[in-house]
Amino acid sequence: MKHLLLLALLLVVLPAHATKPDANTIEFSDLVEVADCGDFMVMDDAWIIMESKDFYGTNGDYIRTQLKLTGFDDLYSDADPEGIHLTGTAHLNVRLTFDKNGDPLWVQQGLAVAIVVPGYGPLFFDAGKLIWNDATGELVFSAGRQHDWNFGDFEALCEYFDQE
Repeated sequence: MKHLLLLALLLVVLPAHATKPDANTIEFSDLVEVADCGDFMVMDDAWIIMESKDFYGTNGDYIRTQLKLTGFDDLYSDADPEGIHLTGTAHLNVRLTFDKNGDPLWVQQGLAVAIVVPGYGPLFFDAGKLIWNDATGELVFSAGRQHDWNFGDFEALCEYFDQE
């Protein structure tokens, strides 16, 4: 009887556990036009692996999504696809959650872009942490070294691919 009472007490006192997260892995590629160099375009044949986990509370309500993104960039001139190439690798951890007002937040940290151009250095480099309010488009927090593709040195990139 003592054991039954202890078991009943444990069942009442033990907290309920959240359901197991839903996990998924998606791989996809994308061909992106990076720079217009006049006589040619610099293209990026990107390959992305995205591992996601959706987390739910004890009542089954969605709480957040955790993403692990790994990207591989392969840049080349469309005028000579078999010529010189530049490669880069990105590793990001992303959390999709909500702020106190219920607005969706995109929280990313890690190495988003890393393209080193020989003789020029890291022309395209994004590392650190960003928090975006997805409803308003507002940047809530930024730390680290961020460069968007819009702020890279495209002239130097074109020069590099025009050296043949």
